[in-house]
Amino acid sequence: MAGRNLSTTAANALAASQVRGVVFVEMDFPAGFLRLNNSAQQLNWNGFTWLGIGRLGSIDPVGEGMKLEARSLKFTVTGIDSANIAIALGQHYQGRACKVWLAPLDEAYAVLPDPVLVFSGRMDTMDVELGATATITVSAESRLADWDRPRVRRYNSADQAITDPADKGFDFVPQMVEKSLRWGY
Repeated sequence: MAGRNLSTTAANALAASQVRGVVFVEMDFPAGFLRLNNSAQQLNWNGFTWLGIGRLGSIDPVGEGMKLEARSLKFTVTGIDSANIAIALGQHYQGRACKVWLAPLDEAYAVLPDPVLVFSGRMDTMDVELGATATITVSAESRLADWDRPRVRRYNSADQAITDPADKGFDFVPQMVEKSLRWGY
């Protein structure tokens, strides 16, 4: 995490011989935000209660590099009651926000100020494995994944209405296609 802006308290905690930390994950589902942490208990931070999933969940390591490239991340939650799977599968989650923070803890396991945002992206896919209990794996991709996607725009009235419904400039384009203009009279 070199180069990140850390508060003095967080930097001192991370430089200590024994580092205590917690990871906060926030996923924006249509039914509401899902806020999790990797401890075994609920934690309060940033005005919200974050559900502790402990050993029932895992997060892929967050990668950084020198190259400008899209990064992805996978979150896995196990031990979910199969009756709750319909809730997860019935929501349109693709393209919705997903964030991960790393927060150092003090000796009393309280969250220190200014956790570091280590990943910000969008949810992409959700894989579900069913059994007596279910396992859900959500993959998220950074916003750089949009870099290579084509941006297709049309120069017509319907396309312009997406950006500005009040703009009627393209309404007159079809009648001008075969229009003969007299110039210089």
